Amino acid sequence: MFQTKPLTPSQIKIIEDSVPILEHLDLRLGDKFYKRVLRKHAELRPYFNETNNKLLRQPRAFSYFLLMYARNIRDLTPLQHTLNRIISRHIGLQVKPEHYPILGEILIDTMDDLFPPQMVDKEFKETWTIAYGNLANLLINAEKIEYSKKPWDGFKEFVVTRFTLECCDTKSFYITPVDGSAIPKPERGQYLCMRWHLPNETLEKTRVYSISEFPLENEYKLTVRYIPGGQVSSYIHNELKVGDSVFAGPPCGDCYYNSSEKDMVVLAGGNGIAALMPVVEAGLQECRNVKLLYSNRSTESRAFGKLLKQYKEIYGSRFKVIEFLSRGFVVDPIDKFHRRSLTLEDLDFITPENDVYLIGPRSYMKMVEDYLNEKKIQVKMDYYGPQEVGEYF
Repeated sequence: MFQTKPLTPSQIKIIEDSVPILEHLDLRLGDKFYKRVLRKHAELRPYFNETNNKLLRQPRAFSYFLLMYARNIRDLTPLQHTLNRIISRHIGLQVKPEHYPILGEILIDTMDDLFPPQMVDKEFKETWTIAYGNLANLLINAEKIEYSKKPWDGFKEFVVTRFTLECCDTKSFYITPVDGSAIPKPERGQYLCMRWHLPNETLEKTRVYSISEFPLENEYKLTVRYIPGGQVSSYIHNELKVGDSVFAGPPCGDCYYNSSEKDMVVLAGGNGIAALMPVVEAGLQECRNVKLLYSNRSTESRAFGKLLKQYKEIYGSRFKVIEFLSRGFVVDPIDKFHRRSLTLEDLDFITPENDVYLIGPRSYMKMVEDYLNEKKIQVKMDYYGPQEVGEYF
């Protein structure tokens, strides 16, 4: 499909000369690119979350990555971490090789529209076509290896077996394969990417849901917070029922549990606790000290409160919970609590000797990640969607 071709010195200069233009365009290139993709290729819409596009998260992430690619065209080593995240996300979404030529053509057309006319000549287009092809080939080959490790290809049919209510606005549902096959055990902290064909909707929608319990039976447990106006979360909370068919890709995700003797610090914001519950459980079962910093609006919106209290009773001083509740009265606290939001001062006790896990709302994760990175503390984390890139332009 693509052949990797080394860029000539003059072609490398063309890519590097594109950097100031990409910086000036900011997210406009990504915004126009995605609007064109979705307008011309409706069949690709299920691969993109509407909210991420409306809030310009996806366009910003794409624009920033293209800028970083151009800046590092001589050596992509600094991009390896980001490339690994992209590959993992593509595997979850089930992105296929045949999608890359479509996106490459639209990228060149978008650059033709936005770059200075005197810059976009035949050599410019040929150079960026080769550069894109090299990148696409890198991703396709890496994704092929990862796909070969997965237990199934595409979106497999499951059936809903039961529901549990975790708190006032959060519900879990369990699914098992329709064909009766055994489910592969996920890593603790992984998720399933699911395709939904909603009533009165022509196109499918794709959503990611955390596996919130390590499977003991042949079921995956997935936890969903109700979002007012959210099409899929509303459907799950109000219409999905036992016996319904749903479709899911294989377990994916980079933020999963690793055994260690280090003390664990787990930072969960809101429904981020869902992915981290199996992580907390594993650490406690392996006799590690676990400190959970758990942020919510109120105790009413606190998912898994009952189970966390059970863990506290079972594991005693090895399990410490500090809750941060931004509103409402504190009812039935798990352990210690503050009636306020988490602040950076609350993180001062964390050192590089801790094993740190982090999942929550995007702004929450960005605040914690930036602070801990300044202290040279590694964080295991996962953004469910385009990675937050901040203000890099």
